[in-house]
Amino acid sequence: MAAVIESDLKAAVKMGKLDNLYYFYGKDIAAVENFRKMVVSKAVKKGDETYNLHAFDGKNFDINEFTDACEALPMFAEYVCCTVSDLNAETLNADTLNWLIKFIGDIPDTTVLVFYYTSFDVTDGKKYPTPKNKKLMDAVAKKGSVCNFVYKTPDMLAKDIAAKITKSGSSISKQTAAYLAQVCGCDSMIIGNEIDKLTAYSGSNEITKETVDLLCTLQLDTNAFDLAKAIARRDKALAMKKLNELEAEKVEPVAIMYAITGNMLDLYRAKTALGSGRAPSEAAADFGYSANIKFRIDNAFRDARLFSMGHLRKCMQILTETDVKMKSLKTDNMILLEEAVIQMLSSK
Repeated sequence: MAAVIESDLKAAVKMGKLDNLYYFYGKDIAAVENFRKMVVSKAVKKGDETYNLHAFDGKNFDINEFTDACEALPMFAEYVCCTVSDLNAETLNADTLNWLIKFIGDIPDTTVLVFYYTSFDVTDGKKYPTPKNKKLMDAVAKKGSVCNFVYKTPDMLAKDIAAKITKSGSSISKQTAAYLAQVCGCDSMIIGNEIDKLTAYSGSNEITKETVDLLCTLQLDTNAFDLAKAIARRDKALAMKKLNELEAEKVEPVAIMYAITGNMLDLYRAKTALGSGRAPSEAAADFGYSANIKFRIDNAFRDARLFSMGHLRKCMQILTETDVKMKSLKTDNMILLEEAVIQMLSSK
């Protein structure tokens, strides 16, 4: 009992081996929600929710109601299940937090309690949970399971995507499934929505890359990477086409500019690494690419050989200057962005 990985947690819950305490958090909020539902469905039989399932909103946390629910005996069942969403321990005073930690440490064996987070980040954007949230998490780990649901890599997601699509009656290759994951930014919630759309359209036919491109809303980074590549190889027609597509989608110019900058930086780093004889995996480690976005440096390595280091360096300079202009001038940001793209396409 402590921190567990998703696959082990899934296996245990499916077998009905439930802990009394769970703490689910992480960037992949769809996975957090799915596992909450999985635990609840195992702890509470369908039709018994009225008596044996109690849900609490952590933003309006009522200590007395929570205590009563957790200490209640299950009605004609093995467990009573309580869920608490988005309880920020930082909002609790020291006495309340200490009481809560002591209470969950003595929770009845007939109670399954799930803390889960889908609209609040317990790390506050940092690498580790904030102090009070970490204290609550550690208390759960002593008697239950804590799982951090991180985004998976495209290859890891491809298997689950293919399985879901096959179950619906359609089919998809592993390569196309991984491409779909990339298009969706490796976000399980977005992937789920796109799978519903793709299977409804394809019926029993195979879902191809062309089908994905036709139906799925490309994430900003995907279009921005294509735009960055077009700029890097001075393909004016394609670059302006991609820029017009992003503008038509009403994406903010600043967001487009930052996305282009990030993808141009990927190409620049890959070009630098190639010149130093570094492999993609080494470059990913050198520049801190996490597992779920490592495909970005892999893609950049694939394309960087085609581009001039001098041109990439000049593009980065133009983007930096444009960033300053957007923050200091009153000129329309889209005009500034279009000027930057034209300058990069024309630079030697």
